[in-house]
Order: sequence, then structure tokens, then C-alpha cells
Amino acid sequence: MKKLVAGLVVLLVAGAFLAGWWPQRERLARAEAESAECRRQLAEARTELGRAEARERLGRLFGRFLALQDAAVSGNYGEARALSSPFFDQVRDEGGTTRDATVRTSLDAVLMRRDTVTAGLAREEASVRDVLVPIQHELRRALRYPVPALAPPEGGNR
Repeated sequence: MKKLVAGLVVLLVAGAFLAGWWPQRERLARAEAESAECRRQLAEARTELGRAEARERLGRLFGRFLALQDAAVSGNYGEARALSSPFFDQVRDEGGTTRDATVRTSLDAVLMRRDTVTAGLAREEASVRDVLVPIQHELRRALRYPVPALAPPEGGNR
């Protein structure tokens, strides 16, 4: 009889242990699953934030370009020269940090025109405006804006 009572006590203690342990185990499993989902969402949000920040930097870059282009078009070559170097420096910096191949290609194409723009602005040549149009198209491409077709050069074969 003592063995039966001892066995029954052991079973009751084991049952009480399982009754307390099992719900805690289930809560832990749910908490771990929720934690994993939160980590996944956080990683996704960080990625999206990185994209948004990169796009915002490109937008500011495009704004700087438009100021440069406006100064050149209005014939204010001194202001255009002052805006040119910081613009191209920012293009170089952004091109070095971006992971997007399309953006990097567009920014590299913009940088290839730096010397032409700088020389044209220094000589106050009106033809520098024509060099700025492809730069605008490359920046639009980087921002994934619609890019109009380039017009044929004036005075060319029609």
C-alpha cells in the first residue's frame, strides 16, 4: 500500500510538474516565433529605410543639378561654376556608396561629363547647356523617373 501511495504521489508530482511546464513551453515557443517574425520585419524595414534614404539623397542631388542647370541656362556662369564642383563631388560620393547597379551606372555617366561641364562653364560657353541635358536624363534614370528621348543636336542632319 505504501508503494502504491508513493507511486501515486510520484505520478501526482509529475502531473503537477507537466501541468506547469507545458503551458510555459508553449508560451516560450510562441514568443520565439513572434520574436523571429519581429526580427524579419525589422530587417525588412531597415532595408526599405536604406532604399528610401538613398532615393532621398538622389532627389537632393537632382535638385542641386536643377539649380546648376537653371544658372547655366540663364547665363549666370559664375553661379553655375560655384554649384558645379559640389554637385559633381556629391555625385562621386553617392556613386561610391550605392549598391544599386543602375544608379551607379547613371552616376558614372554623369561623372564622365564633369570635365566638359567644368570647361564649358569656365569659358562661359552656351553650348554647356547641351551637355547638361544628358546629365538630367541620367539622373532621371537613377531616380527611375520617365526619361524623354534625346533630341537630335541642332544644325545636324534632319
